Amino acid sequence: MKRYMLAVATLLLSGVVASAQEARGSILGRVTDPSGAVVLGAKVQAINVATTAGAASVTNEQGNYEIPYLLPGVYRVEVEMQGFKKAVREGIELRVGDRITLDFTLEVGNVAESVVVTGETPLLEAANASIGMVMEERRVTELPIVGGNPFYLVRLTPGVISSGGRYAGNPMDQGAASDIIVNGTRTGSSEGAVDNLPNMAERNSVLSPPQDMVQEFRIHTASFDAAIGHAAGAVTNVSMKSGTNTLHGSSSFFDSRIRAVPWFTNRFIYDPTTGPITPEKKKRALEGWLHQRWGATMGGPVILPSLYNGRNRTFWTFGYEGLYIRRNLSGTYTVPTLAQRKGDFSDLLKLGSQYQIYDPATIAPAPGGRFSRQPLPGNIIPPSRIEPMALKFLPYWPDPNQAGTVDGRQNYFRTRNIDRDNRTMVGRLDHNFNQNHRFFFRLSNSQHDNKDNTLPTIATGTILDRTGYTLALDDVYVFNPQLLLNVRYGLTYQQPRTTRFSQGFDLASLGFPKALLDEIRTKNNPAGIAFPQIVVDGLTQLGDTGGSMQTTYYHTLGSTVTKMTGNHSMRFGVEYRLLRENGYNYGNVAPRMDFGTAWTRGPLDNSPAAPIGQGFASFLFGLPTGGQININASRAEQSGYLAWFVQDDWRLTTRLTFNLGLRYEYESPTTERFNRSIRGFDFGTPSPISAQALANYAQAPIPEVPVSSFRTVGGLLFAGAGGQPRELWRGDRNNFAPRFGFAYQLNPKTILRSGYGIFFDVLGIDRFDVNQGGFNQPTNLIASQDNGLTFRATIANPFPDGLQLPLGAAGGLRTFLGRGVGFFNDRPRNPYKQRWSFSIQRELPMRILIEPAYVGNRAAKLAISTNLNPVPRQYYSTLPYRDQPTIDYLSAQVSNPFYGIPEFSGTGLGNVRVGRSQLLRPYPHFQDITVSLPAGYSYFHSLQVRAEKRMARGFNFQAAWTWSKFMEATSYLNDTDPAPHKVVSDQDFTHRIVISGIYELPFGRGKPL
Repeated sequence: MKRYMLAVATLLLSGVVASAQEARGSILGRVTDPSGAVVLGAKVQAINVATTAGAASVTNEQGNYEIPYLLPGVYRVEVEMQGFKKAVREGIELRVGDRITLDFTLEVGNVAESVVVTGETPLLEAANASIGMVMEERRVTELPIVGGNPFYLVRLTPGVISSGGRYAGNPMDQGAASDIIVNGTRTGSSEGAVDNLPNMAERNSVLSPPQDMVQEFRIHTASFDAAIGHAAGAVTNVSMKSGTNTLHGSSSFFDSRIRAVPWFTNRFIYDPTTGPITPEKKKRALEGWLHQRWGATMGGPVILPSLYNGRNRTFWTFGYEGLYIRRNLSGTYTVPTLAQRKGDFSDLLKLGSQYQIYDPATIAPAPGGRFSRQPLPGNIIPPSRIEPMALKFLPYWPDPNQAGTVDGRQNYFRTRNIDRDNRTMVGRLDHNFNQNHRFFFRLSNSQHDNKDNTLPTIATGTILDRTGYTLALDDVYVFNPQLLLNVRYGLTYQQPRTTRFSQGFDLASLGFPKALLDEIRTKNNPAGIAFPQIVVDGLTQLGDTGGSMQTTYYHTLGSTVTKMTGNHSMRFGVEYRLLRENGYNYGNVAPRMDFGTAWTRGPLDNSPAAPIGQGFASFLFGLPTGGQININASRAEQSGYLAWFVQDDWRLTTRLTFNLGLRYEYESPTTERFNRSIRGFDFGTPSPISAQALANYAQAPIPEVPVSSFRTVGGLLFAGAGGQPRELWRGDRNNFAPRFGFAYQLNPKTILRSGYGIFFDVLGIDRFDVNQGGFNQPTNLIASQDNGLTFRATIANPFPDGLQLPLGAAGGLRTFLGRGVGFFNDRPRNPYKQRWSFSIQRELPMRILIEPAYVGNRAAKLAISTNLNPVPRQYYSTLPYRDQPTIDYLSAQVSNPFYGIPEFSGTGLGNVRVGRSQLLRPYPHFQDITVSLPAGYSYFHSLQVRAEKRMARGFNFQAAWTWSKFMEATSYLNDTDPAPHKVVSDQDFTHRIVISGIYELPFGRGKPL
C-alpha cells in the first residue's frame, strides 16, 4: 500500500496527470499562405467576447495550432503574422467538449490591415469520432424540466433510456445522471461530472446545479478519447457559468397554484362519472400537489472600490435555487376492524369456511408427519386468551373509516402529506493571471429534507435528511504555445441520514420485559430505538427499521499535460480518486415481530392459509411466527482508483484525423479500517462442529448420503485475520483500454466517423459495501422448535435466551452456521465493454445536421451471483411440468443432525427436523453460499439517427431515433447450470424517439411583429 501511495504522489507531483472528462473546449487548425504553404510562427488568439479574456498559441512547423481549455462561449479568433494581413473570425460558438477546426489562409499585406469574417460555427465534427450530444445554454434553461435538474436532459440523447422514473427531474432525485441505460450498458454504470470533476457519491449525483447556473453540458455515449474512464456507460459533463465583464443575473419563480388547470384534472372535475361537481371535489382535484420552485443567479467582475478592479481578469458568479413540494397521496390500507380488535372474527366465517381460524392450543400429531388443529368455536377468541401486551399495540392502528371489501380489507382511507424540500447554492470565482495562466474555484452546498408517514400515528413515518458539498479547484498554465499543464482537485461530500418519527420511543410503554430492554440499551445502539416493526399478515404494518446514517468523501486529483508537435496534439496523464465512506445501518434495534398464519391455519399445518384473519388472530394470541433484533457494526471503508493514459489526435491531412489512445486503470481493493468484513470462504478445513454433526447424522442417515460421505467442511474467512490480507480481494491489474477513432471529410458537407474502444466498470465502494456478517449479529425470534407443539417465544417475551453478541472474526469457521452466507471473490475481474460505432455526419440546407450511426456494444466479465451450495443436479426434475412428487420428496422432513448444536440455535437449521434437500447440499451446515463470479456477458446493436438545428432566427430543434436490440446473460435458470441463460434484457427498448425544440414567439422587442 505504501508503494502504491508513493507511486500516486510521484505521478501527481510530476504534473503528468489527467482528468477523466473535459468540460471546456479547444480551437485548432492550420494556417497557410495564398500558395498553400504552411505558415510557421503565426500568433493565434481566441478571445472570449463576454469577458475579453484571451488565450493564445503559435503555429508550429506544420502550420498547426491548438488552443485548449477554453470555457464554453462565443469567441473571436485572430491570426497575426508579419507580412500578412490580420485574419479574424467572429461569432465562433464553442461548446463543452468541442474541438472546433478553424483553418486560415492569410492574405499578403500589412499586419495593421484586417480581414474579418463573420461566419457561423462549423457544424461538422472533423477532429474526433466520439458519439454524444451537447445541450447548450438555451436548451438547458428553457426546455421544461419540472424539477429543474439539468442532468435529466441527457434522456434526449440517442442511445439513452431513462430508468429513474417520472420524478428523476427533481434535484433531490440524485440518479438523473446515472439511472440511465446507455448503448447496452445497464443502469448505474454511468457517471456525472461538473466542471471536469466527478460529481458522484455511490453512483449518484451530489450536486444538481440550478438551471440558470449551467452554461451547457455534453454527454459522451461512445467516446473514443482515452481521457475518459471510470464509467462503462456514459459520462455527462456539466460546465458551470462564469462571470463576465458586465453585471448580469436572472431570477425565476414557479408555483403550481397559479398555473392553468391541467386538461385531465378539468376532465376529472367535470366528468359526471367521477361524481357530482362540488366545491369539495374541485378542492381535492386541485390541491393534491403543491410545487414551488424559485431561484436567482448573479455574476460579474470582481470590483472592490478603491482596492481592485477585476474587469478582464477576475469574475464571480453565484446561484441559489429552492424547491418546495407538498404532495397529497391518497391510499387505502387495511387495519383491524372494531370486532376483530376484541377477538371476534365471526363476520369472516359468514363468508365461507376458508376464513376459519384454528386454535393453536389444540395441535396434535397427524398421519404422515403432519399436525392438526381444531377450529376456533365461532371464530371468536375468548377474552381471557387475548394477550394483554397485544392490546397495547392496537391504538397505533387507526379505526376503520370505510367499509372496504366484504372481508374487511382496504377499510381505511387516508390522504397523507409527503413533504420534500431542496435548497442548492453554488458559487464560482474565475481569475486570469495573464494569457498564459488562469484559475477557477467553485463551492456548492445542497440540503434535502423528505418527510412521509403512512398512518396518522407515531408508529409509522420516515424522515430523510441529506447534506451535500462539492468543491473544485482548476489551474491552467501555458509554458509555451506547444506545452500546457492543467491541474485540478475536486471533493464531493454527502451525508444522508434516515430516521423515524418514533425515534427514541419508550419500549417499556408496550410492556416488553425489563431484561430485554436493558440488553437493547447496553448491547445495542440506543440511538436507533424506534417503534417496533409489527408485520401482521394481511394488515398494514406498524413500525420500521431504525434508519441509517452515512458519510461519503470522494477526492479526485488530476491534471493534463498537452504537447503539440507537428500534426500531433498529444495528451498524457494519470488520475487518482480516493473514496471513503463511514456508515451505520441501525436495522431492527427494537424488536421486529412477524405474525403469519403458521399457528392458526388448519385443519393441517400445511393447509392453505385464510385470505385474511389468521395472521391477526396469531397477533392477539401473542404468538409470533418470526422476527429479529439486530446488533450492527458501523463501517469505515475505503477504495482507491488510479489511471493513466496517452492520447494522440493526429491530423494526418486537412481531411483525415486519427484519434489514438491507450488508458490503463487500476482499482485498489476495498478495505475496512478495523477489518470488520468477511473476505472469503475456506472450502477445505473441517468445521468445528464436524464431529458432533457426524455423530448425530449417524443415528438417522438418509439413503442418498452414506455416513462415510457426510462432510461438514468449510466456513467464512475474515479480512486481516488468520493470515488473510486486509484487502477484500486481489486487484485486477489487466485493465488496458485501447481507443481508436478517425474522422474523414468527404466534402465540406459530409464527414465519415468511426471508432472502437474498451471501457472498464468499477468494483469498489461505488458498487457495494463491505460484508459485515459476523460483525452484524441478528438474533432471530424462534417461536417454536417443534412446529407449534410448544412455544418458547411470545410477544411478551420474544427473545427468552437474550440477544446474541457479534463475535466478529473471533467466530472463525463457526460464524453464521445454519444460515445463508456470501463472500467476496478473491480474484474478481473488472467488467468491461467493447464499444464501436460508424456514423455519417451531413450538413443539410438551413444548417441542419443529420447523423445516422451504427453503435454496438459487447460486455464481458459481468458479475453473476452464483450459489456454490446447491442441491446436486441429479436430484432436479427433468419433466416439462410441475413435478410435485419430486418437490415433496426433497422437502420431506428428516432428522436434523445439527439440532442441539448451539451454533445452529435460532437459525433455519436449529429445529428437530430439516428438509431432505438440505442434507444433499455440498456444505449441509450452511444454506445458500453465494459469490459473484465474472461469467456474464451481453451484446447490443443499434441504429441511431440524430437531427439537430442550432438556434437561428428564433428556432432550434433536436430529434433522435434509436432502433436497438439488447441481449444479456447475467443469471442462471438453475443453480447447477454450466452457463448463464441468454435472454432479451429487461432493459431492452426496441424503438425510442425523442424530439425537443425551442420557438421564440415572433412579436415583441426586436421581433418581426
